[in-house]
Amino acid sequence: MDDTKFLGLSEMQNCNEEIFNFNTCNDSLTPLLNQFDGVFMNPNDINEYYFSMPMENGRVVDLNLPQTPEEDQENRETCTAGSVKSSPTGIIPCQDEFGGSANFEVLLDSSSQSYRQKWNYSVTLQKLFIDINKVLLLNFKCDYDKIANNMLLFVRAMPMYSAADWLKEPVERCLQHLSPIDQFNKGFTHLEHVIRCDNESTTYHIDEISRRKSVVTLLSRPEHGSDSTKLSYRFVCKTSCISGMQRRPIIVIFTLEDYTGQVLGRRVLPVKICSCPKRDMDREETDTHLQKNTVFRRNKKCISQDINHNNNRHHHSDSEPPPAKIIKLESSTSENITDNTYILPVNYTTKRKEHYKIVLESIYSVITGVSSLHNITDTQPLLEDLKSRLNNLN
Repeated sequence: MDDTKFLGLSEMQNCNEEIFNFNTCNDSLTPLLNQFDGVFMNPNDINEYYFSMPMENGRVVDLNLPQTPEEDQENRETCTAGSVKSSPTGIIPCQDEFGGSANFEVLLDSSSQSYRQKWNYSVTLQKLFIDINKVLLLNFKCDYDKIANNMLLFVRAMPMYSAADWLKEPVERCLQHLSPIDQFNKGFTHLEHVIRCDNESTTYHIDEISRRKSVVTLLSRPEHGSDSTKLSYRFVCKTSCISGMQRRPIIVIFTLEDYTGQVLGRRVLPVKICSCPKRDMDREETDTHLQKNTVFRRNKKCISQDINHNNNRHHHSDSEPPPAKIIKLESSTSENITDNTYILPVNYTTKRKEHYKIVLESIYSVITGVSSLHNITDTQPLLEDLKSRLNNLN
């Protein structure tokens, strides 16, 4: 058996001090880097690019060693305080609410009765129901005494699916509402975003990795006599849209950030965009109440029916073989296919001009969205014809 003894970590450090105590700021790096053709690097910037082993008091730290309870508690408190920077628009963003040191809060503004008719908030579900493209006023509160006067604060609003099956998918608008001729898109360029903010100093962002869309607004300090700042939001796509959210539940994550993107506070608001907020709210509250108080039992009638059905099935199998299943196959040819040419079966006639315009705009919107999504180029003649017909109506 081999009796070779391997050196431990401390012995390796003592034998190779020139390696483990390597000085990255040494001038000997400069001639070494100059040996590579085409590489230009400022010697002053070397510390920004080198890889180093973890050091503590001049010794290499073994990351595999277990931490002491005191160090583990410190790291846990540091992460809880939010000092470890993480992307608020990552693949799976954090959904935990916390006010932070600034006591960040988001309040629904119900001071005007006119806005009450456009949205409803369910205290039972803690969920907002709002109509499409209707104004939602939110009041943002912070403890500005704990924030430096020269620090700029921003509020990021980002929609996200709340169900685990679609947690990683970004929230997209449907093809119809994504069309440039949609009534909500006139004079607006950021068509991909579901959420819009009417306040000034608003920018629209798309994460390059997760493709999540968010709206960032500069949060100005409250006016004298007020303790909150009001922001106006709109939702320009419904939760029930077929090619968009497809009835998948969403939440809106509001994060308070500084100019570096560090999250200082986070609040979460479940939202449903629908045509009848009051009706949908009452329906979901009723369904939730039934789910909590209903005990599912199988009655005797169902059991007897199953027993009779099973008896008949076994009796039938003993007397004669079961009848063969008949599967109806449709013909492989169709009336709209001729010599590998596919023709859209569109035949619509109406005497109402407004109906004709609505149908024409819908067809144009759907074909435009599908062509852009799947890179279909042979629909251009059709789109030009539809657009000319729409222009003639105006």
